[in-house]
Formats: sequence, structure tokens, C-alpha cells
Amino acid sequence: MNLKDPLFWEGVYDRILTSLGFDRDRDYFSCRVLDLLLSSRMGIVAESQKRLVELLQGRTAIVVGDSTGSGCPRPQGGVLVVADAAFEKCLEEGVVPDIVTTDLDGIPESSLRARDTLFVVHAHGDNVEYLERFLPYVGGQLIGTAQYKCSHRVEVPGGFTDGDRAVFLAYYYGAKRVFIYGFDFSSVGRWIKPSGVQVNATIKLAKLAWSRILLLLLKDLGYEIECLENSCEGWI
Repeated sequence: MNLKDPLFWEGVYDRILTSLGFDRDRDYFSCRVLDLLLSSRMGIVAESQKRLVELLQGRTAIVVGDSTGSGCPRPQGGVLVVADAAFEKCLEEGVVPDIVTTDLDGIPESSLRARDTLFVVHAHGDNVEYLERFLPYVGGQLIGTAQYKCSHRVEVPGGFTDGDRAVFLAYYYGAKRVFIYGFDFSSVGRWIKPSGVQVNATIKLAKLAWSRILLLLLKDLGYEIECLENSCEGWI
């Protein structure tokens, strides 16, 4: 079993789609939109992919979620990867993350211009509007990810929500271990996203359940994932 195998990952993701009633065609369309938007920035994308390898391969990654009440750790010798709205939380504490995974619904436009962070922007069926509106504001390093492979410009590292996708990114690009911080798999942390979208609690909790399942699947395969400072509700 190899979660880096795109065919295996597609099988896993098909099960997620079926359980949640999501539309594969919409995910694919979103991937194509992202592909088109990246087509004029391929030099930046190629440099950013190399940079991801440099940052992650053989390193320890600390992946930060946006659980309510959690802060932003300051890693010593590790690479800091943050999920979506956790990016703003870290900036407010004076910590500039190395990498952020985002579907662009949790980061203010002004913060997208940060040039010292590598943005991993994700396409899925519900965020085409955000891709078209906000991707042009990403001012520094950038790669695109999606649920399914639609072109050579868009990567499919696996994962489902911004948080577990950050862990899969570390795994995909060769990090030797991951510490997760500020994850809450058991409750809805916010009811309105920074984008103004209202959170559906039922869907959100189902997504969190899948997020935990995916991380436990990685862990069961022998990948080292541990919670940092007891900051993960509903983990193990």
C-alpha cells in the first residue's frame, strides 16, 4: 500500500466523495481552472517545487492547525507548515511559516502577498471563485494541488482538509516525521470563515472525521506522526 500512488489515492478519495455526496466533476473542473491560472507562472512553480524538496526532504515538519485557542509554535530546526487560517495566527505572533496549505478561504488578501512563505494552493469543487479572485495576489513562491491529477502543473500529494493535506504534503515531499499542533478533530472551531462563508457543522464534522482517518492511515503505514504539546483534541 502506497499513498503516493495516484491510483491508490484516487480510490481513497472516491470513498470520501461517496460518503459526503461531493461531485468529482466539480473537483476536476476546479483543478483545470487552477491549471490555467498557473500556466503563466510556470517558472515560479518549478522553483517552488524544488524549494519544497529542499525544505522538507529528510526534515522534521511541524504542521499547525487553526484550532481555537492554540498558538503558533516556534520550531527549533524543523520546518513550519501551517494550514489556512493558522497562517494569520502565526503572523500575528511574529512567526513567519515556511509553507502554508490553503484553499484560499481563510487568509486575508493582504497576507497573500507574503514573499517569505511558500503557498500551496488547493483546488476543489467549492473554491473556483476564490482561485480566480485571490490567486493573482499570491506574491511569492507557489504551487497548486488538487484531488485528482488534471495536468503536470498541479500536484496531487493527497489529503482532504487543509490540515491533513499539510501532513500529506510533508509525507509526499520526504519529511522524515511530522508533529501536528493545534488540531481539533472533535468540534467546529469557527462558524464563519474569514471569507464570509458560513460553516455547515454536519459537513464540517464529517470532514474532520475523514481528516483523522487519513492521518491514522498514514501512521498505520509506518509514517511518524505525533501530537505536539497535547494540543490535538480527538486525536488518539
